[in-house]
Amino acid sequence: ISEETMELYAPLAHRLGIHWVKQEMEDLAFSHLEGDSFQDLMGLMKGKLEFLHQTREKLEGVLQEALNRQGIQANVHGRMKHLYSIHDKMKRKHVDFSEIYDLIAFRIIVEDTPACYHTLGMIHSLYRPVPGRFKDYIALPKPNGYQSLHTSVIGPDNHRIEIQIRTASMHSYAEDGV
Repeated sequence: ISEETMELYAPLAHRLGIHWVKQEMEDLAFSHLEGDSFQDLMGLMKGKLEFLHQTREKLEGVLQEALNRQGIQANVHGRMKHLYSIHDKMKRKHVDFSEIYDLIAFRIIVEDTPACYHTLGMIHSLYRPVPGRFKDYIALPKPNGYQSLHTSVIGPDNHRIEIQIRTASMHSYAEDGV
């Protein structure tokens, strides 16, 4: 069932744009298919959780305050990458857990499309962007209709941070699908 889930159902959820379902299915299937790797990764994450939570809370506040100063109505939400995503990145890039720097990602939900681009400019003026790590899925949506701006920046303590910027309707479509 787990193999079938990884090969059929998770990609189908992705294609339909139901991101949270895809993530949950991948993590559950991963825990059954590669139990040892799953447990190892859980152990590695436990050692960093306190630091990651503190960093997430701090950056949520910093980003929210910077947006407020610019007059941008926004909600900033930090989240941890899910386990299968980390595992998959380690395999694809042939790297160790210690070489994964973007364990925290942020979503910034704004009022309209122009505010997405204004927010992007504000973030790039606040933190140094990582070259080659910017995607404009608003101008060029993904085949499943997904829209968002993606960027990676070098945040405090030289930690790489992924940020997604979108409107509430784009977020609803990304999370719940069509």
